[in-house]
Amino acid sequence: MARCGEGSSAPVVLLGSAGVCSKGLQRKGPCERRRLKATVSEQLSQDLLRLLREEFHTDVTFSVGCTLFKAHKAVLLARVPDFYFHTLGQTSNSLTNQEPVAVENVEALEFRTFLQIIYSSNRNIKNYEEEILRKKIVETGISQKQLDISFPQCKNSSDFSLQKHEIPEDISDRDDDFISNDNYDLEPASELGEDLLKLYVKPCCPDIDIFVDGKRFKAHRAILSARSSYFAAMLSGCWAESSQEYVTLQGISHVELNVMMHFIYGGTLDIPDKTNVGQILNMADMYGLEGLKEVAIYILRRDYCNFFQKPVPRTLTSVLECLIIAHSVGVESLFADCMKWIVKHFARFWSERSFANIPPEIQKSCLNMLIQSLVSIT
Repeated sequence: MARCGEGSSAPVVLLGSAGVCSKGLQRKGPCERRRLKATVSEQLSQDLLRLLREEFHTDVTFSVGCTLFKAHKAVLLARVPDFYFHTLGQTSNSLTNQEPVAVENVEALEFRTFLQIIYSSNRNIKNYEEEILRKKIVETGISQKQLDISFPQCKNSSDFSLQKHEIPEDISDRDDDFISNDNYDLEPASELGEDLLKLYVKPCCPDIDIFVDGKRFKAHRAILSARSSYFAAMLSGCWAESSQEYVTLQGISHVELNVMMHFIYGGTLDIPDKTNVGQILNMADMYGLEGLKEVAIYILRRDYCNFFQKPVPRTLTSVLECLIIAHSVGVESLFADCMKWIVKHFARFWSERSFANIPPEIQKSCLNMLIQSLVSIT
């Protein structure tokens, strides 16, 4: 479990052991996770659909009759790889090519709907892809065998490699194998998240490098901009970084950035063990990732607060730790829930050494809230 922050005097609390979940927790835990998954999944869909409609950082244009549609090669490759290769296969190594690609035997409205499904559907969209390709097969005589194309290993493919960026000489890019295997077990929010996450894990068709702690992260400007208000501003043209092929971030570790990137692409619903959840919450706030904040708050409620069930000895200290995190980051709803639970079980907390170690202003707030509760009873 993550600590409150570096240098914290609060002890490490080991949560999640067998035999401590009450029936209330067994009911509430899955319900909270379903709610979180639905929220994160919907947000990912809306962000990608906005990316399509507002045409951020597009790199391909389709021509359907007299109508032009702008899109993103990386998204198409992740979601509809067969369609990608049959429409863009001949120009895939020319990543700056803006010549319209003709799509025949498809109506403009139908193609618009197809793109919207690609960018926003939370389900497997293979059937939609096959329907579009079937119409092309009628015209061009493409065999079914040609459609059996798996997701490419872009990392070693010359078709999708970008020209090496000029980077500062003091930054080493030799250690690209930095992604922790722990992260591969994180659950994406939806099929859309699972598909997009491949672009990051592979990685495929990146157009920007991010350097943190001397490690390089390959990413896509369009997806970063769609998912994070911080990156949208950085890469929009107002900042110097918008014209560069790499950015260097300060104030976060490469482990934390890796967690953030998994969320940006996949809408992942957990963070790896031993990751500092307080730092993740701070980072999510800084980079404008409301969904990642929701994930961090869910983890705090689950792992630190046991979803505010009846107190057991080990949860007393961890709820206080969660209270400090919520106060430091400014998560008012979580702070209020912690306060109410502490006041409700104040007799148990009063004798705890950890209560004496929390900041005086928080102690005072607890006492004031306790007094108010007693006054309201009388």
